[in-house]
Amino acid sequence: MTISHSRSKILFISTFPPVKCGIASFTQDLTASIASELNEDFSISVCALYKKAIAHPYPLPVSIVMDSYNLTSCIETANEINDDPQIELICIEHEFGLYGGNLGEFLLGFLALLDKPFIIRFHTVLPAPDEQRLKLVQKIGLLADKIIVMTSNSARLLTADYQLSPGKIIIIPHGTPSNSKIDPNDLKYKYDLIHNQVLTTFGLLSPNKGIEKGILAMKEICEKIPQAIYIVLGLTHPNLLQKEGEQYRNYLQKLIDDNNLQNNVRLVNEYVPTQVLMEYLALTDIYLFTSRDPDQAVSGTFLYAMSAGCPIISNSFVLAKEMLDEKTGIIIEPGQEHELAENAIYLLQNNTVRIQMGHHAALKTKDTTWKKVAAKHLELFHTILKKPVVKTGVTDQLIARF
Repeated sequence: MTISHSRSKILFISTFPPVKCGIASFTQDLTASIASELNEDFSISVCALYKKAIAHPYPLPVSIVMDSYNLTSCIETANEINDDPQIELICIEHEFGLYGGNLGEFLLGFLALLDKPFIIRFHTVLPAPDEQRLKLVQKIGLLADKIIVMTSNSARLLTADYQLSPGKIIIIPHGTPSNSKIDPNDLKYKYDLIHNQVLTTFGLLSPNKGIEKGILAMKEICEKIPQAIYIVLGLTHPNLLQKEGEQYRNYLQKLIDDNNLQNNVRLVNEYVPTQVLMEYLALTDIYLFTSRDPDQAVSGTFLYAMSAGCPIISNSFVLAKEMLDEKTGIIIEPGQEHELAENAIYLLQNNTVRIQMGHHAALKTKDTTWKKVAAKHLELFHTILKKPVVKTGVTDQLIARF
C-alpha cells in the first residue's frame, strides 16, 4: 500500500524502525536530519525493507514496503517507483544481508528496472573480493549515478580492488547526534553510578561483538580499581534472537557469575533511545570496542562514542586505524583481554591523559554531526538533479530547490 504525498520526493530504500538494526537507526536519523533542512516543495519518503510482515505498521515517512528477499516484490516495487512522478531521486542503503539472492543479487534486478537516478551507499566494502562479489559490485557501480561510502578506506577499496571509477565515489561520514548537556556527575547519580568509574559498550549483541573479552578484562581491572564497572547496553541482535534465543546473553551472564563480577558488569537488556544513549556516553570514562571483525568498514557506535568525548580502547579494525591515534584512543589486537585491561587501568588511574584523549576524540568528529552530514547529502542531490541552489533560513548550507 502506498501513501500519497503532494510534494516531490527523494525515496530512501532501507530497513527502518520499528525494525531494530543499525542501518534502520542510521536511516531514521539521516532522513530526519535532511527533512529538517528541506523547503516546502520537497519531502523525504522511505521504502522500508522487510523479510516478513512486522507486527506494527510503519510510521511516516515510510510510504512503500518491499520484501527484499522476494524477487517478485522487488520487481513490483521498481515498477511502482517508476510510475510515481513525484519520486525524483532514490537513495539506497546497501549491506549484503539486506537483499535476497546470492550475495543479495535481487537488488541488481531491482536496480536494472529503475528508470530514475539513484545513489547507493555501501555500508561495508570488503577487501580482495572473489569474482562473484567483484562482478556484482561492479554492475551496481555501473548503474548508480553516485556511490557513497563513509570512510577513506572504503573509497580506496572500491577503486583499487573493485576498479570502480573514482569520479562516481563520494565520502560522506556516518552522522553523530547532539551530546548530552547534563553534567556527567549528575548523570552518574541518575543511573546509580556515582561511586563508579564507568566503561561502556553499546549496540545489538552478537558473538561477533566480542563482549566476553571486555568481561574477562574486568577481572584484572577490578583487582586494581574495585569501583570500576562495565556497562553493556543493548538488546540481542534480532536475527540472532530468532535463530538461538538468548544463548549468547546467557553465556555472558554466566561468565559474569562464574567470575564474581556481578557488581562490576551490568548487562542492560534494552534498546535505548538516542537521548538516553548519549547520557550514558557522557558519563562514560572509557568506551570499549571489542568487535572481532577487522574488515568492518564503519561503526555508528564507535563514532557516537568519539563524538561524545569518550576515550576509546578498540580492537584493530578499519575505522579505528582511520580515526584513532595516540591523542584520540588506543588500538589493541583482537582477543587480548590482558592488553585491554592494562590500558584501561592506565587511563582510569591517569585522569588528565584520559580527559585529554576524550577531548581530542570529540574534536576529530566535529564534521560528523547529523546536520553537517545532511548538508552534504543535499549538495549531492543538487548535483545529480542539476537544480538551482538556494539557502535555507536554518543553516547557511547549500541545498537544492526542488
